[in-house]
Parts: sequence; structure tokens; C-alpha cells
Amino acid sequence: MAESIYAFLNERKELWLKDRIKKAENETVIAELQQQANDKFSLNEWLPDAAKRVTQLSMVSHPSKFSHPSAKTSSVIAKVEQSNDGYLRSGNVDYSLDVFGNAAAMDVFKFLSLPLNENFTVLDGFEQQDQALKTLITHAKLNFDTLSTEFLKIKATDHSVKTDHLVKQVYFPVREAQYHLLSILTPSGLITRLKQSIDAIRFSEDTKQAKEARKKNEHHEIGYSDIFDLTVTGYGGTQPQNVSVLNSQNAGRAYLLSTCPPKFENRNIKLPSQDFFQQCLYWKRFGSEFESLQKYVTGINNQHTRKKIKKILRQMVGDILFIAFCIRKNEKGWSQKEHYQSLALKQKIWLDDAYLDVRETESEWRDEIARRTAKWILDSFEDFYGSKLFGSPEIIELKGIVFEALDEDKEFF
Repeated sequence: MAESIYAFLNERKELWLKDRIKKAENETVIAELQQQANDKFSLNEWLPDAAKRVTQLSMVSHPSKFSHPSAKTSSVIAKVEQSNDGYLRSGNVDYSLDVFGNAAAMDVFKFLSLPLNENFTVLDGFEQQDQALKTLITHAKLNFDTLSTEFLKIKATDHSVKTDHLVKQVYFPVREAQYHLLSILTPSGLITRLKQSIDAIRFSEDTKQAKEARKKNEHHEIGYSDIFDLTVTGYGGTQPQNVSVLNSQNAGRAYLLSTCPPKFENRNIKLPSQDFFQQCLYWKRFGSEFESLQKYVTGINNQHTRKKIKKILRQMVGDILFIAFCIRKNEKGWSQKEHYQSLALKQKIWLDDAYLDVRETESEWRDEIARRTAKWILDSFEDFYGSKLFGSPEIIELKGIVFEALDEDKEFF
């Protein structure tokens, strides 16, 4: 614990000395500077000074300076309960609080962020009255309670309600001709977690290996994912630290996900006259997915393996749905022509936008399409590897997983 604190102070001391020693005229001046640095960055001098400067900083969940670096509002720490409501929002994502304030005092926040152990920072130590931290400070002839009170002001609740004309604002209707004027603040911790998640998808070692395998036209067991139409936006220009600590750590960059509907290109996909699954799907096209499935069949009782299998199945379902959605791009009513009279009604509802109202109000057709999709995957897997596989307990278990996965995903049909 003490090691991280002393290492931090030594680092600050070396930075302070570096430029000053270069300008020193003789050894006497250097010795004086070193003694001055030893005093300035000792625990019993640096900590009280840092405790005075901490009031220049505020911990927040929603900084105002993302709208404009000069904006000044109340310090907001949103305390929102977690709920399984399906929304990506504050309360449903665990993320660190942000800090904004005088950039010259950011060394105080770095000190409070130092780890005392794996999941415990100096700030946590002050909050929870950590005995080891208390002993360290007491040995430096300092008052732990006084310092704790001062340092915890960084998280003090701001009871004032103050906005700023530089903050983006919207009128939110509450009843006829009446509105609330809302100031829109940025959940910087949330956008940081989003950036971290996207960076992990795009730049992890596994992704790099998978991309290299693709470049060499080699099989990769896991493959990789990518996110298209990603937009990068910047905050703070050349001085992202003037916005917030998290913004500075992200080099002022944040990602914006596209919310535009997908654009499907017209392709020469054969319209089914009798059965979509027999006329529009070809098991050879899914060879790599079936190869991956076969590798996991023998370890189905493993929970990790079941997740892998479901991931492969969802990829296959996505490809099947893409073909179906391309068919939907044809003119409404195509399935009502005489040539397509043998096509089952439930498939017409699924594939022809002339039945859009029925598709959106009824669900029986969706159950049938999910069942047929699961059956086609299993039958095609049998064709791919031969019927001898389908007497084994593993394959019987696989059938259960396939139908379970399709039942979970049928809402997307």
C-alpha cells in the first residue's frame, strides 16, 4: 500500500526537479533544490497542501463541460437503481465517476486514485477509514480525520441546482402548451465504457489474430466481430483535460453508434414458389459454421460450450434472415401471383410485405418459421456430416439447444 503512495510522490518530485536542476548554476544550488524537493514532496507537507487544493475538483457522473469547456453547473452524481429493463443507461452499467475542475490540481485526483490493493483506492481508504492508511498518515504526524474530511469533499453532494447557458438544453413537453426546460449532461463514464467495449471488439489480440488469419485465407476457430458506420467525435480539442479526467484519458475521443436502419441491396435471390427452406437455402454455404458446430458437439454439457454453440447458431440465423429480408425488398404482393400459390401462407406472411399487418399483429407464423429454421439447420448438419452422427446423445442434446436458441430469437423474424 505505502509503496504506491511513495512511488507517486517520488515521481512528482523527479518531475519538479528535472527542469530546475538543468538551470542550476552549481552543486550548492542543486543540493538546495533537492532538499527543497524532499520537503515539498514528503507526506507531512504534500498531503495537507493537496487537501487544500482538492476543493478545486469535483467528482461527477455527468460533467457539464462536454457541451462547452467554460460551462459551470451543479456537480451531479446520479444515483440510479439497477433494473433489468433492457436499457443501456446509468444504473445498469458499472462505471467510474469522472472528475472535472482546475487542471493544475489533477495530481490530487491521481493520488486519490492510487491503488491500496487490487480493488481499493486511497479515496476508498479515506471513505472506509482504512486502518493501514490511517497508520501511515498518523506516523507522518498528520491528523487522519482532518485529511479525510477534506479529501472527501471531492465527492460532496452539491445541493444547489444551477445550469449554464452554454449547456445544451431542450424543451420537454409535459402537457398541452407546457414544457420542462432540460439541461442535457453527458454520462462520461458510460461513453468511456462504450469506448472500452468497442476497442476490445476491434483491437484485442484475439481480433488481430483472427484478422491476420482471414488475410492469409486461414480458418480461425473464433473469428471476429466488427462494428460498421462508427463515428468518432472529439471533446476539448487540443486540451481534452479541460473537459474532464475521463475525457483526457480517452484523448478527447468518443464513439457514436449508427442508429440508421440497414440498407439492403437488391440481389438476385430466387423467390420461393413452394418452400423457402428448400429453394433459397443451401447447406454448403454454411460449411464453416457446421465445421465449428461439429467441434463443440462432444462437449455440450459444458456451459461455456453451449454459449459457443448458441453464438454460431445466431450467426446462421442472421444469415438466413438476411436472405429473407432481401426477398421482402421485392414488390408487395409478389407471393399472390399464380406461380407462388403453393407457398405456405405462414411463409408468405414472413416474406411478403403485402402481409405486413398480419405479420405485426399475429405470432403463430413466427413459431412455425422458428421451428422450420431449427429443423433446416439440423437436417443440413446431418447432410453435411452424414446420418451416422444423429444417433449419438450429443446430437440429441444439440437438437435441444438449436430449438431453444431459435425459440429465443424468433422475435427477430
